[in-house]
Amino acid sequence: MAEYNGVQMVGVCRFSVLTTDFTTQKRGTPEEIAERIFQPTPMELRFKLFEELTLATLLKQTDMDFRLVILTSAEMPKPYMDRLRDLVAGYPNVDVWAAPLDRHYKLLRMSFDRVDAPDAGHRLSFRIDDDDAVDLEMIARSKMMARRIIDWQEDHTPSILCWNKGFYFDVNPDGPSVLTDTYLRAPLAIGNVLIHRAGDGHNPYRYNHKNFAAHYNCYSDISQPGFIRSIHMNNTSTPQLEPRRGELPDDKVDRQIRRHFGLDADALRSLKV
Repeated sequence: MAEYNGVQMVGVCRFSVLTTDFTTQKRGTPEEIAERIFQPTPMELRFKLFEELTLATLLKQTDMDFRLVILTSAEMPKPYMDRLRDLVAGYPNVDVWAAPLDRHYKLLRMSFDRVDAPDAGHRLSFRIDDDDAVDLEMIARSKMMARRIIDWQEDHTPSILCWNKGFYFDVNPDGPSVLTDTYLRAPLAIGNVLIHRAGDGHNPYRYNHKNFAAHYNCYSDISQPGFIRSIHMNNTSTPQLEPRRGELPDDKVDRQIRRHFGLDADALRSLKV
């Protein structure tokens, strides 16, 4: 992997992870959750969004010099595990890790640790879930911004990059889905990039994304759309309605979706599972 003064870029994407703590109090035991999420209907929705949004944008970045660990569960049925591995088989920078049942944050830390850190320098650690998208220049733009921040800061205080302009994608199983432009008041957990010293124990899952500014130097970029967040029946959180949303007519939405994400907006609106 090419480096800039010891900088490397590593992301972790959660895909149907089973843990002993995360959401289990509200949704049942790990066994009950596994019985529910590994059914054909929710898995087809998950794979559809993963392929059409997450992989479609991550695997077509203008800068492919990064590593990605897809964190999933060893409890996932073999047909789905084989399908997931087949999707990324041609990309040597992508690793699928089928993790044993354990605590949620512990597995996330271990996922980042699967990529050896440089002896010195910085790491750009990013997070993304399996049903969202980042713009095609996210990797390149993050490196450019990180290099300036590293050169400017005299200390090694962790800093985080957040993309507060993007789109909500309301997936409607009974009719056309809806794409809505939005500006966020607080960072969203899509493509956040933490600039930190390698091996310092930090990663972008350490704190809730709404609290980033209380723990890190926080840089918000609204120079261009940076994310597409899907909203569907299997979401574990409810999106906050922002005061700035729905400002663009459909033709401008279509152009921005094509330009920044390489996707066809009409195809997304007609997406069915």
